[in-house]
Formats: sequence, C-alpha cells, structure tokens
Amino acid sequence: MDEHKRWKIKFSILMVILIIIIYGSNYLVLGDGEHIISYIWTHLGFIPVDILVVAFLLDEIIERKEKEAMLEKLDMLMSTFFSEVGNELINQLSTVNKYKASTENLKSIKNWTENDFDNKLAELKDANIDFSADISKEDREEFLENLRTLLVDKREFIINLINNPNLLEKEEFTGLINAILHLDEELEHRSDLALVNDADFGHLNGDMQRVYNKLVHEWVYYLKYLYKHHPYMIALIIRTNPFDEDADVYVKE
Repeated sequence: MDEHKRWKIKFSILMVILIIIIYGSNYLVLGDGEHIISYIWTHLGFIPVDILVVAFLLDEIIERKEKEAMLEKLDMLMSTFFSEVGNELINQLSTVNKYKASTENLKSIKNWTENDFDNKLAELKDANIDFSADISKEDREEFLENLRTLLVDKREFIINLINNPNLLEKEEFTGLINAILHLDEELEHRSDLALVNDADFGHLNGDMQRVYNKLVHEWVYYLKYLYKHHPYMIALIIRTNPFDEDADVYVKE
C-alpha cells in the first residue's frame, strides 16, 4: 500500500472517531438520543442535494475553464499560422489588390483601442472587402506560380491545422483554412499556368477574394487577441504590417 492510500485510511479513521466522540458526548451530556437521530437523518437527507448542486456547479466551472484554456491555445496557434503562411499570403494578395483603399485604415492599427478592433471585426463580418487582382497578362503566370509555390510549401502545415479537432470551436478560422485549401487545389490542378485566360483568372480571383476576406478578418482578430493578452508581441506585428508599404521591422524610435 502506497503512502497516499495509507494517509487516506488514517484520515478516515480519525474522522469516524471524531464523529463518535462528538455525538457520544452530546448524548452523555444532554441524554436526548431521539434528537441526535433526528438531526442525523435531517442532514443525511440534504447530502444528495448538496452533492447534486456541487456536482453540477463544479462540472460547469471545470468545463468553462477547459474551454477557455483550449481557446487560448487556439489563439496562440494563430501566431504560428501567420508566421508560417498568413503574413506572406496577405502580402502577396495585398500587393496586387486593385482596391487598396479598402484596407487603408489598417495602416494605423498601432493607434487602435479595443473598441476600434471590435468595430473593425463587426465591419468585416457584415461586408466583404473589395478585392481584384490587378495584374497584367504578362505578369499573371509569375504571380500565380509564386502563390502556388507558397501554398504547396505550406500545405502540410495547413493540413495539420485542419486535423486539429479543437478548431471546430473557431468557425471563422476553420473557414479560412478551408478557403486556402480550396485555392491551393485550384492552382495545383492547373499544371500550366500560362494557359489561364481572362475567364479562368476571373474564377481564381473569386477564390482569392474569399481567402483575402477571411484572412483579413482573422488577422484583425489575432491582433486584438495580442492587444488584450500579449501587448509586447503586437509591436513586431505593427512593424511588419503587410498593409503598410512603409512598415519597417527595424525599431526607429
């Protein structure tokens, strides 16, 4: 028998002895056995009620804490996602976006408050960002090849993310991963990107817009998370802001 079990047995015996002493002394002093029995029965009746209340209450608290811990890990996982593929994907799509004005206010994100993040997230959820890849026909093949290379290189990483069952708790992020995998599949099936004509490029543009919208939403959500929980980490994100052409990783001030 290990020390832990031995301690439990000793403690249980001690409690039983204390119960006998307490109720025995009560009977010896007051001599009212009926009162003692009535008292014990009354409290025994409340034991199931106490267990029921405590069990449900503890279960709710434990479940909430476990969910909070799981969501915290998923939010931290987003840091890896943007480091691995998200930031570069934003950069490639933002560079060719014809409607750069639609994300102009994201340049000033370093001055935002929590309300600014909330307002922007609500805006992004209710409306699509204007996006259209403004690329000449001569440069189209190179752009698509660079995009395909990025997605192929990061395919295993992205698939590993989608295999995480906890991601089902984050519907928006799961939607982003699915959109990226679809774009990857579209590009992978086009063995010769030089054959992409205007109509086909228009179709791919729709897939890129879907990715871009979800990507920007998750990027803003990620920055809000850093702003609230890890403010020291947001400084690097601001200095490498993919929506700001003048962003510089080197600290100047």
